[in-house]
Amino acid sequence: MESSPEQRDNPRFRHDAPIMFELYPSGRYFEGRLLNYSRGGMYFESDFAPQKGAEIFIGIEKSPYSAGHDVYRAKVIWHHRLMNKRAFFNYGVGVKFF
Repeated sequence: MESSPEQRDNPRFRHDAPIMFELYPSGRYFEGRLLNYSRGGMYFESDFAPQKGAEIFIGIEKSPYSAGHDVYRAKVIWHHRLMNKRAFFNYGVGVKFF
């Protein structure tokens, strides 16, 4: 059996959609862009990078999970600064749903 180099439980799927997320419990809101998702989490880019372990609520306008708008509670697993000059945002963020 082959091991997964990314150590993910679920496959990721590409999906491009605007998001807004709330940093809990501060209530501060930030914009971003969803780029891929799975059953257990997602990757998005934003100009704000929540700390690892932070709890956030993510609103997705064009949700890949259902028709319409959805909100998800998630925990930040990692983030990194984007060095790609073609990126629209400064940070990439990986989250896991609660």
